[in-house]
Amino acid sequence: MNQSEIFITILSRNQESTLRAIDDLSETESVLQLPGSGNCINWILGHIVSYRDGMLIDIGLNQYMHAEELVRYTAGSAPIKAGDICVDLERLSKLMTITFEDLAAWLNSDQNGLQQQPVGDVRDNIGYAGVCDTLTEHFAQNIGHESIHVGELNPLRELALGLRSK
Repeated sequence: MNQSEIFITILSRNQESTLRAIDDLSETESVLQLPGSGNCINWILGHIVSYRDGMLIDIGLNQYMHAEELVRYTAGSAPIKAGDICVDLERLSKLMTITFEDLAAWLNSDQNGLQQQPVGDVRDNIGYAGVCDTLTEHFAQNIGHESIHVGELNPLRELALGLRSK
């Protein structure tokens, strides 16, 4: 299995897990938080899309989030709570799908492209503070980071479903 296939496999599993976690959730349920100031589903999705946009920029493709949307989901941004202004769940779901499809298509078509330097300046990409010499390094960091956030989704889904039954 080459590096592109590994990245596609992980992105596919993340995508499937994410879509399962948000299936049939309402906008209100997407901003529920566990105790403390942790991330809500809405923020996690926007954050993942912002990182995927960074990867798209680095391979010479266009990003999908608007500048005013990106600010809401960057690393270190304030948690989103009920009543806060944020991107709606339907748009975030569509952005998750579009960015996944673009990244998977590129990875499938350009098996050797991961060794090239990023087209954009990685340090300036929203949501990314590291410095990488190749796309392989950047993709590995971002996809690993994405996987951590995908793991946060199931407890939040369980919270939402648990509150429904009360």
